[in-house]
Amino acid sequence: MSSGTEIVKSALRLIGAHSIAAPADPESIVIGKDTLNSMLQGWLSTGINMGTTPLEVPGDELNEPIDARNGITYNLAVLLYSNYGSAGKPISPLVLLNAASEKRFIKSAYQVHAIPKKVVSSTLPRGQGNSVFWDGAYFAEGETLDG
Repeated sequence: MSSGTEIVKSALRLIGAHSIAAPADPESIVIGKDTLNSMLQGWLSTGINMGTTPLEVPGDELNEPIDARNGITYNLAVLLYSNYGSAGKPISPLVLLNAASEKRFIKSAYQVHAIPKKVVSSTLPRGQGNSVFWDGAYFAEGETLDG
C-alpha cells in the first residue's frame, strides 16, 4: 500500500517529469492525484474493483493491492504524459507496453463479472421423471435454471 504522493511521483518519474535534480512541484502532485482518482473511478465503473480508497489529499493512503501498484503507476504515467511529457520527446514504448500488460493483469484479477441465470426456451423439456401432475413437462416462459 502506498500514499498517493508516492504513486504520482513514480508515474511522473517514468515520463521524465520528476527526479532528484528536478522534483515535481506541488501543483503537479495535485494534478496527478486528481488524474489518479479519475482513472481508478473509471476502472471501477467498468467493474475493476481493487478496493482502493479515493484520495482527498495527495498524501492519503491509496490502499491498493500490492500486485496492482505497477499497473496503476504505469497507466497513470500514460495519462499524465500529455501534461508533463518532455518537450517533443515521445513516451517510451516500454512504458506503453508495461501499461497495457499491467492493465490486462489488473482487469483479469480484479474485474467482477456477473453471470446471469440462463433463461431457457419454453419448449425445453424438464427431463425424464419430472412428470408430477402439477408440474408441466416443459419449462415455463421466461423461467430460469437454478443451479
